[in-house]
Amino acid sequence: MPLSDAAIRDAKPAAKPRKLTDERGLYLLLNPNGSRWWRFRYRVGTKEKLLSLGTYPDTDLLEARARRDAARKLLADGLDPAEQRKAAKTGGEDSTANDSERLARAVRETIANMARPLGALGIDDMEERVYRVLLAHRMATTEDVATILSQSAQEVQRLLDSIESKGLASHSPERPRRYIASPPELAVEALASQRHAEIERARSTIPQLKEQAANADALGNEQLVELITSREALVQILIHLRQTVQNEIVCFQRAPLLFTQHQHTVPKIVHTRSISDTGYLACPGALNSLRLDVGKGEEARIFPALPIKMVIADRRIGIIPLNTGDQGGSTMLVRSSSLLDALYALFELTWERATPVQFSRTDELEIDASPARLSDAAEQVMSLLAAGLNDKAIAHETGISTATLTRRINELMKSFDTRTRFQLGWRAALEAYPERVSASAPLPVA
Repeated sequence: MPLSDAAIRDAKPAAKPRKLTDERGLYLLLNPNGSRWWRFRYRVGTKEKLLSLGTYPDTDLLEARARRDAARKLLADGLDPAEQRKAAKTGGEDSTANDSERLARAVRETIANMARPLGALGIDDMEERVYRVLLAHRMATTEDVATILSQSAQEVQRLLDSIESKGLASHSPERPRRYIASPPELAVEALASQRHAEIERARSTIPQLKEQAANADALGNEQLVELITSREALVQILIHLRQTVQNEIVCFQRAPLLFTQHQHTVPKIVHTRSISDTGYLACPGALNSLRLDVGKGEEARIFPALPIKMVIADRRIGIIPLNTGDQGGSTMLVRSSSLLDALYALFELTWERATPVQFSRTDELEIDASPARLSDAAEQVMSLLAAGLNDKAIAHETGISTATLTRRINELMKSFDTRTRFQLGWRAALEAYPERVSASAPLPVA
């Protein structure tokens, strides 16, 4: 069980030295004369060694753990902490001295990087340490705290005044003053409530700030197209986009990935549609990613080749990488404008021509190669047109009038978004045999 300040204070010396064990090789050696020494037990190869980490209370529990973790870091780097300390004391060669500095530097880094939850309440590192000293000793003067922390009395007095103003401590009227720590359940809770109220006040300004932004937009100050060159800025924009989207996300997915899939979850109420090309599906993990997306309700389709990568949210913001060959390069951010409308229309046109996909119960990819988009009569007319029959022969073969034939041919042209029979034949061949007819070839114009 890890040590606590209370357990250390309550421990009494015995006739023989005794160990108060903490964690990860750290223990406090309590001698019969009342002295308390921190020790770190570790192994180098098969040999067990001890490292002295200071005396209590000059070195408190928090500091001792930081020194232990710094020593463990040196061990992980293949260095013996005791040898590094010995080299520092004897003043060896420059290279050895440089290595020996790593112990002190590791201690400083460990202390600086230790989790400090109270920092969220506006309490800095030294203020927290002073508060912890008062909690450990119940009552202490400025000189007592200065001795424990190896700080000047003037600096400690400043810190005591600061934590007292924050409600973490109080002092007695006698001289010299004795400082007492406020109970954590009261002091920390009061600071947390105060910080929560400040956050709520900050949130209350959101409508005002939005109105100010809307006024700027009305004056034409908003940049409709913005170039993003920083990868970090792009990641933050994508995170914000997925957190604030309300209705719909549409995207073109090409290799390489624009961002890591499933890194940020889209709310279930958002309608998501994606079109992936064959290059994207060949990427490692892309098929599994698509399977997970479809399982969450995303509509997915496949198209032989896509011209760009893009993401459009709520038809208000679009993200289009300008260099589609790799992860680097600039990215274009497009806000609500005719350009964004054109990009959305491009998605819709491609969506109509793309092939729907779904996954079987065994998670195998299934492609609906013949979506129900034409009537049986129209498909019959299509096959006769492909056979080379003229209108009279087709009308006779199908038993319909010339007017009805003309109407069905118009239905086919509308369905394939074409204006002539030649264009209709080309588009039909493209959908029937995408592997034989290049999707990148220009549409013939009659």
